[in-house]
Amino acid sequence: MQGVRYRTAEVSDLIVCMEPERTPGVVPVHHQIADSLREQIASGTLKPGQSLPTIRELAQRWKCADGPVRRALEVLRTEGLITAGRGRPATVRNRQKRTPITLTTSWTQEQKDLVLRPRAERAKVGGIELTAGISIQDTVSSHRYSTITADPDLAAEFDVDAGTELVRRAYEITDPETGHLLSWSISYIPRCLIEGNPALLDDSNEPWPGGHQHQLYTVGIEIAEFRRTVIAVEPTPAERQRWGIDTGVPILAVRSRSVATNGKVVEVSDARYPADRTEIALVEMLEPWPDDHPEYDEAKDV
Repeated sequence: MQGVRYRTAEVSDLIVCMEPERTPGVVPVHHQIADSLREQIASGTLKPGQSLPTIRELAQRWKCADGPVRRALEVLRTEGLITAGRGRPATVRNRQKRTPITLTTSWTQEQKDLVLRPRAERAKVGGIELTAGISIQDTVSSHRYSTITADPDLAAEFDVDAGTELVRRAYEITDPETGHLLSWSISYIPRCLIEGNPALLDDSNEPWPGGHQHQLYTVGIEIAEFRRTVIAVEPTPAERQRWGIDTGVPILAVRSRSVATNGKVVEVSDARYPADRTEIALVEMLEPWPDDHPEYDEAKDV
């Protein structure tokens, strides 16, 4: 996948920049109410932290029963625009602190370039520095290694027998201020590829200067290609809490495959990104026409 960029963005910023679209067609009352409130939030008439009119007030204003008002508020709550709960008035959500994260194909090339740099230089720049622009010293990070056996899915990825030993490496980086995740991934490497360097089996050596490309370099493996796939999945309640994700927002599950110069997949990584703050940009390079290509001729276009 060429030219892929994952970038976080404020949901509230998107709402301000984009004109809210009204629900098309014959619109039920609850959508009319939701559309009106959404426009007020986008315009700043209703500000973050401000209480919305009560259900009774909205029902009177729209000359309807309480039911449509409650459904309208539920629509806005699932969109992450308001907070509401039993015994508490509905209020416009305050903007949550977001740390922008950018992942591009140039990021993996930068990491590869670092592999051949002196250790002191490699130690200054890691994954979180390249993707979020913050020092790992300003985060809370954990790295846990374990040995597992390949299930049929991972065995197919590596083209090995099911039951082959893999080193499983779990990485989590959180913001100490909010407690929310900044980065989460799990990677897998066939143990036989890296056991020649015992240091690669010890998670106390993390964060490794130069990342996993340098780890593989120490056992003679060079990465030539990354292959990525992206799907959307429903986050669990625990994931919503850990990432600070609003109800109704999916997770983007990204699987990356590190392919060595011999064409073999040597590492598989599963990472997750909240969809409400993630932009994926795809750039595909096309081969140019030859210099002597014929000009368009309408007479021949039959």
